[in-house]
Amino acid sequence: MYNTQMNKRYFELDFLRGFATLLMIIFHFSYDLAYFGYADYQTTVDFEWRAFRSLILSTFLLVLGMSIYAAYSHSIDWKKVFKRSVKLFIISLIISIGSYIVFEHSWIYFGVIHFILVASLFSLAFLRWPNLALFIGIGFLLTYYLGYFHFDPVLGVFIQNFGFPSHTEDVVSFTPWFGIVLIGIFLMHHQLFSFKVKEIRFTKSISRVGQHSLMIYLIHQPIFFGVFELISWIRRTV
Repeated sequence: MYNTQMNKRYFELDFLRGFATLLMIIFHFSYDLAYFGYADYQTTVDFEWRAFRSLILSTFLLVLGMSIYAAYSHSIDWKKVFKRSVKLFIISLIISIGSYIVFEHSWIYFGVIHFILVASLFSLAFLRWPNLALFIGIGFLLTYYLGYFHFDPVLGVFIQNFGFPSHTEDVVSFTPWFGIVLIGIFLMHHQLFSFKVKEIRFTKSISRVGQHSLMIYLIHQPIFFGVFELISWIRRTV
């Protein structure tokens, strides 16, 4: 009975992750429109775009916490954790190098994938204490928004002493976002994730997007940028 419920939840987690992936594609396409001068808004400044990004990121990280609990709550497969961590580290390194080539003065040094790598490892310490995870997770959120606990001073050390850019194309601060991951652990432990999805062709398609969200994350922006660069080149030469 328990395993059957978990299998159902895996589908729903993939669906939710796939839905967030589609929203992410919309957000990045909108960012590219503004970056190449085809739209008059700023996705990093305008409130509605910042709120949209927060919704997308919160969904991804909530699913991350729930997925980690579902995968490792009974026992931690350290070999699997190591392989996944190495893969995320390599991807993070590629993102940093690639972003430095494209955005020399605003390259990504702690973006979404960097954060997921760190958060995935830290969250393992809370699998046996899901109620404590909720308490600390809410604490992360409250202290951040009340102005008591920020990760900015840590980033400031790297900016001032190691030449990191003060502005980056993507940054996911450990606070408050790790709090969302911890809340996901609590939700999955107490089976409070009651979001039900009927398995039909449409929802299965979105679920498959969720299963390949990392690959989609890696390739969609280079494709968008390549297309926009090509369009810009054609307009300059015509």
